[in-house]
Amino acid sequence: MEPVSVSEKPGVNKRKRDDDEHSKKKRKTRKPASSRNAPANGQPPCETANNQVNEKPPSETANGQVNEQAHETTDGQVNGQPPQETINGQINGLRAPSGLSENTQSRIDNSNTQVVKKKKKLKPKAKKKEKHEQLHEDQPSEDRLLTWKVSKPMGGRMLNIDPILTEDEMHLILAYNTSIQIYSATDSLLVRKILLSQLDIDSVKHQIISICLSPTSPNLVWVASSVGHLWLIDWTNGAGSETPFMLGCALLLNMSVERIQIGPEFRDVPFVSIERKGEWHIVACDVQKSQLKTYRALFSQIKPILNLRSIRNGYALIASSEHNILLGTSSARAVKSLEDLEYEFFTLDCSDEILCLDVRATDRVHLSRKSQAENGDEPVVEVALGCARGAIFLYNDLIPKLRQTRSLKRHSLQPRKLHWHRKAVHAVKWSRDGHYVLSGGSESTLVLWQLDTQKKDFLPHLSATIENIVVSQRGSAYVLHLDDNSAIVLSTAEMKPTTYVSGIQTLTFPQPFSKDDVVRRVGQYIPTRLLTTPATVNPADPSRIHFCVANGQQISYSGSGPSIPMIQTLDLTTMQSISKQALTRTNPTDVNITAKGYAITEPRITGMAYSSDGKWLATTDEWQPPLRDVYSLDGSSAERREVYLKFWAVSPEDQSLELVSRINAPHYTGRSEPVYGIAADPNFHRFATIGEDGVVRLWELTVRQRNGVLVKGKLGRQLHSWACSKTVYLQENEEPIDMGAIATKPFQRGSGAVSFSEDGSALVCAIGTLHGSIIHVIDTESGKIRSSIDGLVHGEIRDVRVLSSCLLVLSDRLMVYDLVSDELLYGVQLRVNQKPFGLILTHMAVDPRTSTFAVAVSRGNLDSKTTPSELAVFAPDSPEPMLVHRFPRPITSVIASIGSSGYIVLDSAAQLWSVSEGMDTKSLAFAQPLTDLNLDQVNTGEPRETESLALLTREDEASGDEMDIDIPDAAGDEDNAYPAVVPPQRLSELFNAAPAFAMPPIEDMFYQVTKLLSSNSAALAS
Repeated sequence: MEPVSVSEKPGVNKRKRDDDEHSKKKRKTRKPASSRNAPANGQPPCETANNQVNEKPPSETANGQVNEQAHETTDGQVNGQPPQETINGQINGLRAPSGLSENTQSRIDNSNTQVVKKKKKLKPKAKKKEKHEQLHEDQPSEDRLLTWKVSKPMGGRMLNIDPILTEDEMHLILAYNTSIQIYSATDSLLVRKILLSQLDIDSVKHQIISICLSPTSPNLVWVASSVGHLWLIDWTNGAGSETPFMLGCALLLNMSVERIQIGPEFRDVPFVSIERKGEWHIVACDVQKSQLKTYRALFSQIKPILNLRSIRNGYALIASSEHNILLGTSSARAVKSLEDLEYEFFTLDCSDEILCLDVRATDRVHLSRKSQAENGDEPVVEVALGCARGAIFLYNDLIPKLRQTRSLKRHSLQPRKLHWHRKAVHAVKWSRDGHYVLSGGSESTLVLWQLDTQKKDFLPHLSATIENIVVSQRGSAYVLHLDDNSAIVLSTAEMKPTTYVSGIQTLTFPQPFSKDDVVRRVGQYIPTRLLTTPATVNPADPSRIHFCVANGQQISYSGSGPSIPMIQTLDLTTMQSISKQALTRTNPTDVNITAKGYAITEPRITGMAYSSDGKWLATTDEWQPPLRDVYSLDGSSAERREVYLKFWAVSPEDQSLELVSRINAPHYTGRSEPVYGIAADPNFHRFATIGEDGVVRLWELTVRQRNGVLVKGKLGRQLHSWACSKTVYLQENEEPIDMGAIATKPFQRGSGAVSFSEDGSALVCAIGTLHGSIIHVIDTESGKIRSSIDGLVHGEIRDVRVLSSCLLVLSDRLMVYDLVSDELLYGVQLRVNQKPFGLILTHMAVDPRTSTFAVAVSRGNLDSKTTPSELAVFAPDSPEPMLVHRFPRPITSVIASIGSSGYIVLDSAAQLWSVSEGMDTKSLAFAQPLTDLNLDQVNTGEPRETESLALLTREDEASGDEMDIDIPDAAGDEDNAYPAVVPPQRLSELFNAAPAFAMPPIEDMFYQVTKLLSSNSAALAS
């Protein structure tokens, strides 16, 4: 971000409208001795180029403590890392304003405004200090940066890897990008999170590729990464996560682990498929005493090797490679060393591309001596293949048939074919008894194929596409991993869920790979730009956050554009999804494909806002038919646009939503115009919207009446509705906009934003059209425009906010404008390149508790795989950022925390970050695993009888036999003769220090309570 020079009297064109006496009064000028220009610590003020007294303000924390800003040297660090400073003072892409020399003259020339800074000569006494400040003003001071902190990311998306259900079916192990997480199967809570620090969180390529439970020990799990790391981790305590084994390879795709006898002992032998020097290999690894001794290549070819599986202590290896099946068998039951391990591989052709497979081995049952003589005691191997066009192929007793094929050239293998899926088969699995085959795909239906009766059973209406299916070792449970970032454990007896783990279900960027895209189909959609994810927090319940989500990633991207018709409620204390409710029409279970094969696009929620008391929620959604559907009709697609404004009543019991009012086309000009922004009044039940028609409408709560009689519900409660109370026209003096131009040229579509002041007396709205952009200040009581400001908007309007007396405008530049003194405080350039269609996504959030605001910027190219982003926290009175932090992925939403200071950041990988002040005790704290709370730790030291006796109550002592306890003489200290009396206000201060979700660990709370109980009673009373 590049700063924009500011003058004392900027040339900002201001148009006053004399509608009443209030608009005719002159604005009061700012007092010269303001707190922003006051000297600090008795230091003499320095005079700037504007001949003004200007001194850096001390950074003030939420507790009212003033921290002096220390000048940072070249060896200083920002957030624990050395700042990457350029000549212009740029730190991580954000530029703080440099000091002003004697002959500084800067201009901002555009069509709307020209800001010129005049030359002023500094006094001789202040010249030396001005030069000293110029050297250190280019970057944020160290003390100011250390007052803000960024937490570790929480959440994320589950990888398309088979989950692990432990042998006792008590724990569920799921794989994320750089960690594995263990959940309790009884209550679906996170028990432990094992972070693999060797994987780079900033790199999209570095991620976990496979997890396998150890065949020799049920407490060990093997983990493989895409860059060739192997871990053997004890998932009960996380041991082994710091010491990986390294394989020299460019890419690792699959892993399978078997228990093989090597020499006198059985050991785990991982089989992996890796790419090295342009060739793909199946490699067996020899691991002894937590060290990788050697590895041996068993098979090599040019094409990639996928879906690697192994059975029966390494008796056979099965993999796929495009249209081929790779099957390797070993005749040796035990080997002396890994070098003696050899396999004989067979290659089978398949009529379709293989996407998933499963294999099972059973003991052979001989019905005659002839079959025993021909096949011996080798196991029966059965293979199930899932293909790209929906077919499932089953091979029964495959190995003897392959040997017959090699000896008898006339023999051919004819698999059994099953076909129900209309698209690709994403997962296929055998049941434990072999009587069923389970499959799933994009139809959101689990299919159970009864092989004996050739019938099918269905478990329909799942929430998203089925990506992975796992059958437990006992065969009593199925584990389904769905595309909406959730996992379900089903009981095989009743097919009812027993465990449900769901994370953040927002859309991710870039679009994840889908097995349906292997075959080119009609109507495939590729996103070309980043989109903002609407998010908000209910003021009545700050521990929950709400996102706009879809029915899975693939369903959302399957239409003509991303659709997010649902709202998800996430509990920040557990990082689990509480509910998901549809706010628009959805087609998850109906026929959602047209006759030509195109997916029906669902509406998209464009904005939402809670009322100040959290009892009402207002949402806006939009739907527009694709161009292919209106190509043969008259008119454009925009003429058939559907826009709705909906008001929902929030239930106080479970926070569910009930639709109360729906406004069709809230901004109408012969067609439904889009709603640019929606805002809630901070003091009353009132909302404001601004649309493309250049009109601002205020919506207020009314009592529902019929013929003058109040209407009540079935339970006798008064019914309400929402209606437009005021309409303010912003473009009455401008030329009308050609409707066809906007419809045929989407990039010329206007923009706008709206926001209430902190007291709700003023409404600030920004509107941008083909003719220019302007900002209006409206009186909410009269609905009249008090003032209009030009020149603050550069490019598309992203957001506009009011913080105290400052107006914050976010476009291609960040502009901070003082409404009281009519002064432009400062500006920051956000767009680095001048390309109008560059990929840039910006967000802004305001935190009134700390009097700060946060700005997030994501830059990149449309065809780039990574799009890093930056977040900066500013104060309205200083262009120097209080915090600059770089995120590895694009930021899709930034909202202010309710009930605590700081911000919540959502990125495109469905991860949440907390940005808060370091000294704030009420800052937001995300959920922690149960093991981090130390709830299951037991003191292993010697027991102390006195401590245990101190916890006995009077009733416990009197109920049993009396015990002789030596009581010290209390004559020396009368205060200690009686138990300490803790005042209630002291306990209230302790337990009400923070919300429930942000409280310290229970162990710390216990020690603080015992400290109060053991303190002197006189001291406590004082």
